[in-house]
Amino acid sequence: MLDAMAVQRDPTGSALADLVARQRDEIDRLRSAARTQAVVEQAKGVLAERLSCRPDEAFEDMVRLAQATGSELAVIAAGVLGVPPPPPAPGLSPVSTEGLYDPERRVRQVGLSKPPPAPPGERTPQPVALAAIGTATDSEELAELVREHVGCDSVLVYLLEPDGGLRLEAAANVPATVRLEWERVPLRLSTGVLASVRSGLPQWLPDLEEARRLHTVIGDPETVWRSRAWLPFQDRTRIAGVVGLLWAGAHDFPSEERWELEVMVRAAGSTLLALVGADGVARGRNWTLWVQHLLDVLPGSVALLGAVHGDNGEVVDFRFEAASPDAVDFTGRRYRQLVGRTILTSYPTVAGTELWAAYFRVLRTGVREVVSLFDYEENTPGLPQQGRYTLTIGKFGDGLILAWHEHEDPLQLERLRNVQRLGNIGWGEWNLVTNEIDWSDQLYVIFDRDPALGPMPLDEIRASVVGEDLPILQNAVRRMLEHGEGADSELRLRAGDQVRYGRFIGEPVLDVQGRPVRLDVVLQDVTAMRRAEKRVFDLSEQFAQEHQVANHLRSAVLPLPSRPLELPGMRVAVRYLAAEQWAEVGGDWYHAFPIDDGSTLLAIGDVAGHGLATAAAMAKLRYALTGAALTNPDPAGVLDVLNRMLTGGGGVTLASAVVGRFEPTTRRLSWAQAGHPAPLLLRSHDVQRLDRPAGPILGAVRGAVYATARTLLAPGDTVLMFTDGLIEQRPSAGARGDDLERLVEEIRGFVAELDPARMPEALTSRLVPATPLDDTCVVAATITA
Repeated sequence: MLDAMAVQRDPTGSALADLVARQRDEIDRLRSAARTQAVVEQAKGVLAERLSCRPDEAFEDMVRLAQATGSELAVIAAGVLGVPPPPPAPGLSPVSTEGLYDPERRVRQVGLSKPPPAPPGERTPQPVALAAIGTATDSEELAELVREHVGCDSVLVYLLEPDGGLRLEAAANVPATVRLEWERVPLRLSTGVLASVRSGLPQWLPDLEEARRLHTVIGDPETVWRSRAWLPFQDRTRIAGVVGLLWAGAHDFPSEERWELEVMVRAAGSTLLALVGADGVARGRNWTLWVQHLLDVLPGSVALLGAVHGDNGEVVDFRFEAASPDAVDFTGRRYRQLVGRTILTSYPTVAGTELWAAYFRVLRTGVREVVSLFDYEENTPGLPQQGRYTLTIGKFGDGLILAWHEHEDPLQLERLRNVQRLGNIGWGEWNLVTNEIDWSDQLYVIFDRDPALGPMPLDEIRASVVGEDLPILQNAVRRMLEHGEGADSELRLRAGDQVRYGRFIGEPVLDVQGRPVRLDVVLQDVTAMRRAEKRVFDLSEQFAQEHQVANHLRSAVLPLPSRPLELPGMRVAVRYLAAEQWAEVGGDWYHAFPIDDGSTLLAIGDVAGHGLATAAAMAKLRYALTGAALTNPDPAGVLDVLNRMLTGGGGVTLASAVVGRFEPTTRRLSWAQAGHPAPLLLRSHDVQRLDRPAGPILGAVRGAVYATARTLLAPGDTVLMFTDGLIEQRPSAGARGDDLERLVEEIRGFVAELDPARMPEALTSRLVPATPLDDTCVVAATITA
């Protein structure tokens, strides 16, 4: 508005000319600023691409170069690009670098276009030097470029080898005798180059006599260099080699020069590693790369651990240098996340353990060791608390090869798979730290999901739940995540075109602060059970009395064979003697079936009480016994599982039982009991009671211990198991002893009459209940030849 008024007052047009001039100046200034900004942004992009860093990190690197050299940022950016700097705009302030310099940050390396070489003996401005170093096409040219732009007399470039020694990769202006004598620097010699590797720090040696006092000097006895510096460079996270800068005359190393030399050596190291890893043949020249190449084809969890040396040269830690693709550690970190991490920073509680001592023993002796059943406990927030592993340790150069896996018994895993298949049980693990999910095979079956699709995240499972049951799942997950509590719920799931009933049991794995880091979930498909319950309910609608319902239920849960069972090493007859008057089904049950290892399992028991609840407990025990026996066929172990199941429930359920395992190859019967009468043995027309091992009734004592008895049997022997209905209130008024002794005497009275060819059914057919008020179940097994 003011400019327009000035034009109206100035008919000669001078105001308009001033306005146009100012606008042109403003446009020129904006154009110059745009050119400067474009150069800076382009250089920023080049650095970010070459250094694999963020653009803001690349910008800070240029700022530090500008501050170190006293140049404008635009000049540094142009030097990075190899173009003339843009002319400064009139009145435009240069790009400020104040507040962006961080003395703790290190400038990254970059290879750019090649500028003209510097005059001999003078150090080139750093942007130009970095650009030149990045243009090397082989290691010898790289060494010569470093010599030219540093301004030193000679350069030695060493690469680290697997045993921790150093091999000469390239040299510039170095006598042939020195190159031949020092082609390899062995570990036994105390040299400045090895000191640089072990400490990870530059070794500044301006004085020759001081260098000789500290180290064996490369080039002695007639060395041609009075001053030298050994500067290490890294391959991502580990020392990969050392560059030696050597001067024929005395040379001090002021602090500003040291920083510039470190930057140029890191750039040279980056270029060298790119050169040696450019093709398959050259790749093996960097030992970590070829170890990684080897590990890439190995299964399981295998890693190369490099020794980390302290200032005094002693090993203080171990670092993951390479790892196999399948490697996964205690926290769920995969192999790419492992490389570069050290043992003590990742697993601090390993220090002082037998495993930690084994690392050092193997490194010292070279003798391979296996650490079995290593229990690792963690007290760091965000990590699981416990894990059990088997680890194999072997020496490899100056480091270790470590292989590890969770300690799991293959036979136990096979039994577990059988239990999952028979019980239609699947498990899943959701790692909340790494977001990784692991499913068992059976879980895919339950969800009717193709394993090629992989496991489902929690959100996808949420979509599979029937809408009315969704609050059940939400409440269970909330209890695990927010309260760290377990959950046990039942809900309906959509699996393909079916709706299935699933029992959902979840447990959170907590860190030391009580926060969940993993969810372990077991899902059992109970559709068949719910359908059976529905059939029972339908039967209760059809029959007026519970007596009829109980008969159907008992027939479904406890099928009675019409003829003796032919099992490994024995012939088994089963007889169920129902009470004469009863309205509710009892809790008597039996089981007889072969086990995968060729043995036979026999069991009989009695749940206290009557009615449908007792029948349900009977069915629960019978099915649980199958799973427990397939996992661990030891009779005492089976009873321990059943007891833990009953004592861990909400209500109180008591039951007695006898569990026996017969091995045909040795004809040995192992058996245990829980508050149940001991079996009888019929041998050569005689009857004897087996010695009863200790064992309380199931469901009464939490953590009860059950003993195992063993008896050798012979062909023709018959073992008789029964419930208490066979011995209680026996009508033998004049007999002495307890009820079991009376049964023994009764069988002795007719055992001679039994036909051996019809055993054991000949025995079961002669037995009658002791009382008409209780059910009786009888199992007789005759040993076959």
